[in-house]
Amino acid sequence: MIGAQIDRWASVYAAHPLLEAGLLQPKPAIPILMYHSVSNDREAGVSSSYRLVTSPARFREQMQHLYERKFKVIGLSDVMRRLGTDSSSMDRTVVLTFDDGFDDFRTSAWPVLASFGFTATMFLPTAFVGRSSLSFQGRTCLTWSDVRALHKDGVSFGAHTIHHPVLYRMPWADIKRELHDSRKLIQEELQACIDLFAYPYAFPQEDRVFVKRFTREIADAGYRTAVTTVIGRARSNASPLTLKRLPISERDDLALFHSKLVGAYDWVGRIQLWARRSRNPKAWISR
Repeated sequence: MIGAQIDRWASVYAAHPLLEAGLLQPKPAIPILMYHSVSNDREAGVSSSYRLVTSPARFREQMQHLYERKFKVIGLSDVMRRLGTDSSSMDRTVVLTFDDGFDDFRTSAWPVLASFGFTATMFLPTAFVGRSSLSFQGRTCLTWSDVRALHKDGVSFGAHTIHHPVLYRMPWADIKRELHDSRKLIQEELQACIDLFAYPYAFPQEDRVFVKRFTREIADAGYRTAVTTVIGRARSNASPLTLKRLPISERDDLALFHSKLVGAYDWVGRIQLWARRSRNPKAWISR
């Protein structure tokens, strides 16, 4: 992965100015932002390229930016409809997603979102959501009571598997179970149809055989829209079951944050794919 300072410099001081000058003209697309924890955890010992935490102050700053720049925050379920229309419907449109079901979404993120009238989608690894508080990766998760209250307030929910495993290393029978049972439980708890999914950990985009099989399995499990960790924005030709996202964390000051929104960070996705292909050149071979 390229260094955090390099990708910031290239996006903010090279790609973004070229976009502003009209020298680069990326295709219309919708940024789907990927958040995890909104807290004051300093993530000691974690490289800035891999940090998952956004402080409440930074998060409010980012949401204020969306509000002041008149971005329309839409639900993930609306993405494919927007992508299928004219490019003007994608202009200044953004989707907010949160992985892992952390309780700090309820305490730190949702009050800010609600104050701006924004919606969001939260993806739950269901083994860590209980009747009482459970924890995942050292952080407290939402309870089912919390999930129902947030859903009533307008938050959309999707599945993030049961145990948040590295699916790529698992037999297909186990993958199917993770896809099916997580969706089934959320539907039972919310008494609502759940058709949104987020792939945990790095998505093996370089393995075309796996991706083809996985998209078939996820469709068979009842999902209509799924997001990955592949970097980029969602374009009109995107598959609804392998949508790209933009990772957001504390390092995203307003300059980098805005660069990501307008497409000046999309080039990182191409580097990401090249790097994965270089590390796994035989991935196209059927497993």
